[in-house]
Amino acid sequence: MKKWQATILVCTSLVCLSACKNQTTSEADKQNEDKQAQVSSQTAKKGEAVADFELRGVDGKIYRLSDYKGKKIYLKFWASWCSICLASLPDTDELAKEASDDYVILTVVSPAQKGEQAEESFKKWYQGLDYKNLPVLLDSSGNLLESYGVRSYPTQVFIDKEGKLVKTQPGFMDKETILQTLKSID
Repeated sequence: MKKWQATILVCTSLVCLSACKNQTTSEADKQNEDKQAQVSSQTAKKGEAVADFELRGVDGKIYRLSDYKGKKIYLKFWASWCSICLASLPDTDELAKEASDDYVILTVVSPAQKGEQAEESFKKWYQGLDYKNLPVLLDSSGNLLESYGVRSYPTQVFIDKEGKLVKTQPGFMDKETILQTLKSID
């Protein structure tokens, strides 16, 4: 084969490969967009019913959101590396101890998600903290984080007695404000 024929063959091959790559990239981009739209469409919205979940706690029990129908629910998403979260755990433990027939306090940690340690390491670490009243649910898949749109820790979620999302609040929230918010929910 002559040099000019080889050059044309190489150039033609490169053009074809480039076109295939652009097609593949476009398809991948479309799939990513579809996936992001799917996640955002699954994110809990204020005033709408939230999806039920079933998570195992560090205590070994299974917790289902549907088990608390008829009660107001305070969900606290936190991480072991978050200093604000750790500083507020004693208050959250007190809130859980004082919970009444009107509301329940649950906390959620997502092992191996967003910088959190692996599940077994977290459990071992948590056992040394000695909180007696605080239910800590393990969201190892990160699905619950996604469904509530949690982007930072701590994040508080308030759910009414009918299972509808009332409020999502990222950042620190003191005990009195949490109680006031729970009392304000119908």
